[in-house]
Amino acid sequence: MKQLLLASHGVGALPELAGRETAGLRFAFVPTAAGPDAESKFWVQADRRQLEVLGCEVSTLELSAVQAGAVDTALRGLDGVFLTGGNSFLLLWHALRSGFAERVVPLVERGELLYVGTSAGAVVAGPDVGPVVSSDGRRAVPELESSRALGLVDFTVLPHDQEPDFHARNDEVVAAHPSVPFIRLTDDRAVLVRGSEADVVESQLLA
Repeated sequence: MKQLLLASHGVGALPELAGRETAGLRFAFVPTAAGPDAESKFWVQADRRQLEVLGCEVSTLELSAVQAGAVDTALRGLDGVFLTGGNSFLLLWHALRSGFAERVVPLVERGELLYVGTSAGAVVAGPDVGPVVSSDGRRAVPELESSRALGLVDFTVLPHDQEPDFHARNDEVVAAHPSVPFIRLTDDRAVLVRGSEADVVESQLLA
C-alpha cells in the first residue's frame, strides 16, 4: 500500500504516516528543487532539521549530480525519500533525467518506500505541475518537454495557502482549471495518503 505525506511545509504528521516511531527511519533527502545552492536555502535547512528532530537517519541525494546507477545505490536499504521545495519544473526535470522517477514511483506504489514531499516536492507527486507553477520556472530547464509529473496521486497540492500572495495565486489557479482536483494547504497542514485514501491532517513544522 502506497504511503505519502504531501505537505506545504510542516511534516509533524510523519509518525502518523509511518505508523511507528520515526527514530532510525532512513531517508534520502532530495534538495534538488532549491537549485545549485540548495543547502543555503532556509526551507531546505528547516526540512533537514525536521527529520533530525524526528530522529531519522538522513543521506543527501542531489538529483542534478547523479545518474541512474547512482540512484539505485542511493535508494538501497532506505525507508523513504524526502523531496523539498523550490522550482517544481527543475525538480521534475532532474527526477526524470536521473532515473529517480522511474525507480521511485513503483517502489512507492508497492509500499516499499515512503514518499514525503514539501511544497514543490508535494506538487510533483501529482499528475501535472503545469496548472500550478508559473511558467517562469520552466526557463531553468528548457530541455523539459512535458509538465506531466509523477502521478502518485490524482490530485494536485497548492501549498502555502496562508500567505496572501500564494492565496491569491491559488485562487487564480483554481479558477483557471475548474476540472483539476486541487488540495489547498497551509503550512501546518498536509495530505496523508494511504493506498487510495487521502486525508488532510494537522502537520506542524517541527523546527
